[in-house]
Amino acid sequence: MLKVIAAFVLYTTGNAMFVAAGKKRKFAPTSRNSAERVSVRRTWNNDTHGPTSMDTIKRYYVLGQENARERQYRAALDCYNRAIAISINDESVDKEAKIYEARAHVLYKLREFTRAMDDAKEAIAIDSNSAAGYTQMAGILAATGKRRDALAVLERGLATVDKGAPGYAHMETLRVSVARQLDPSAVVDLQAKTTDPAVYLPSDLVILILRSLDIRTLVVCRAVSRRWLALVDNTPVLWSRPSFTLATAATRLAQQLPAYKKLQKWIKQSSSGRIPDKIIRFVFQRARGSLVSATVPENSLVSNRTLDFLLAQKRPCLRQIDIYRVAEIGPDMLSQMLNGWCVPKHLAELRLPYCANIDNSAISTIVRCAPGIRVLDISGCHSVRVKHMFKAWSSVLLDAHDSTNIEHLYMNDHPGIPDLLVYSTRYCHFAKLRSLHIAIYDQRVFSMFSSIAPLVDYLRRNQASRTQSSGAPFPQLEELNVDGIWDIPVSSLRFGSTVLCNLVFQCRIFAEGLRRLSAVESPGMDRGQLVEALWSCLPTLQRLHLTKATNIDTQLLVDFAFSHQGILPLASLDLSGCVGIGPQGLYALISCCTNLVYVNLSGTAVDNRVMCLFTQMVSAPCTPGPEVLVLDTTDISGVAVRDFAAACIKRYRLVRSDPHAKQAWKLRILDIDNCANVGSDAVAVVRELLSLMGTQVLAAVPV
Repeated sequence: MLKVIAAFVLYTTGNAMFVAAGKKRKFAPTSRNSAERVSVRRTWNNDTHGPTSMDTIKRYYVLGQENARERQYRAALDCYNRAIAISINDESVDKEAKIYEARAHVLYKLREFTRAMDDAKEAIAIDSNSAAGYTQMAGILAATGKRRDALAVLERGLATVDKGAPGYAHMETLRVSVARQLDPSAVVDLQAKTTDPAVYLPSDLVILILRSLDIRTLVVCRAVSRRWLALVDNTPVLWSRPSFTLATAATRLAQQLPAYKKLQKWIKQSSSGRIPDKIIRFVFQRARGSLVSATVPENSLVSNRTLDFLLAQKRPCLRQIDIYRVAEIGPDMLSQMLNGWCVPKHLAELRLPYCANIDNSAISTIVRCAPGIRVLDISGCHSVRVKHMFKAWSSVLLDAHDSTNIEHLYMNDHPGIPDLLVYSTRYCHFAKLRSLHIAIYDQRVFSMFSSIAPLVDYLRRNQASRTQSSGAPFPQLEELNVDGIWDIPVSSLRFGSTVLCNLVFQCRIFAEGLRRLSAVESPGMDRGQLVEALWSCLPTLQRLHLTKATNIDTQLLVDFAFSHQGILPLASLDLSGCVGIGPQGLYALISCCTNLVYVNLSGTAVDNRVMCLFTQMVSAPCTPGPEVLVLDTTDISGVAVRDFAAACIKRYRLVRSDPHAKQAWKLRILDIDNCANVGSDAVAVVRELLSLMGTQVLAAVPV
């Protein structure tokens, strides 16, 4: 009985303290359990008062800070009310300005400006050196449209608060921002005294510059100063499109020449490895409700805690979801993302490559919840059946001739590539495709193909049943990636994989307006098939990557050059490993391509005549000029390379001296490794000439 009476007395005492604080008892759910909250680290001033009251105030203050960081503002307000009530009822405990500052911040977040203003004034009355109190008062006045009053409060605070006090720099930055909004000429005197670009540059320009940075650089910017920390953390738009890859010159060049292994090696060496799980969670916390692109990079470790955190918050502005190789992503979690996490009608890009748990039910969820997506990536999702995908889209489309809104489809390393090609000849669900990626990088995929013979019979019956020949299944296609299709291992020949090579041409996926064609690792491509593929699309091709195609000969390129008289629009050319092409064929093709910028001819029969063509391109001011030239293991001589380097440095000096030049040109990479006719003296001269423009010269002279 005595225990019951004591418990009742303690309960009524706690309620009385809440009534004294002017706030009713109200509990809010928190994300951490009570046992973890009790064992929190206590940090406070060194002065101590009552052993019981002060410890309780400390505990409530720390709990309130944690709730505020997790944006549980009602729970934080509850803790601050408890701490203030104890300090009011216990005369032996002095009032702390920190608690009133913290409660003013929470009330400001809850849009209770009147109560927040009272707490900010109380904090200043307790401690005249409270920079946070003046900052909160100015923020409340600015939020209510009283910017001149906010400026007066900040100026009074700058005159009262010591310069070394915490928050003084932020108060000065806020004064500059408010003064700039009222009168742009009012901050000229401050701009002349500082070299901080966050002060003397317009805020919109600073944010625009910071938005172009990747996450690693953005985190480094937070450590510059308190002003930069406040700027970066309080601007959610900087975190709305997180980029975890460092955008360097090597990464941009690797996109133009993906088969150039040396560039890929440099990128792997410069990458920092796996991205910690806490970094990804930190980025999504800073983005808040303005997240536009939810990206989980490939080299990252994602825990269930991060995924639960993502699912627990609404993302109304989300346009893009990129999740690479995350095993936890399955149909159920994908359904939660599309139904409760974002607005499905606004979702435009969905990339789930190599997520093992994505299956047919996930495709049904995508079709039902986000029918307007434009980019779909299901590369390596072996559990997805293409036949089910066509059925799912047929259920929402009115007719078989209707098309979806998908413009970019990625199905690399997918066993359903033959089904996609054959079914697309009858159903026009993907007629709006502009880019199609059906590359095979993992040769084990060939063994996953089901029997292709029924698909061939289906295609034959479908073509025979039509009275007139139908057009291409993808008439608007501009980019096609078929890497590895013609690189079939011997162990996969028994699965009928060679029939896939014929299906690619029988389905007529090489459209006339094709701009970018990639067929890397194609030793099994037939000469007749190559003629059929390139004859119609060569006049519009801007990028042609055709490596290790041993069946290409000199006569074929000569015929192409003479049949398409004039200038071909090729800007990126990769014919590395095509040993069947002679110098005459390369000369005939390159003489028609005056706009070449990225060239990889390693392992081919390039001689001095072809090298003279590149020298003429550099000397002509009306041509773009090559920026990457890979001539590894060719027959060029040292004299031709020296002449080319001299022409490059001459053009570089002319471009730098011309004030009306549109863009600065320079040769970025020159690869002349293993060229037997290029001696060490020629390499030394070339390196000395090209050192002015910072060209990376790769030259290992063979012994």
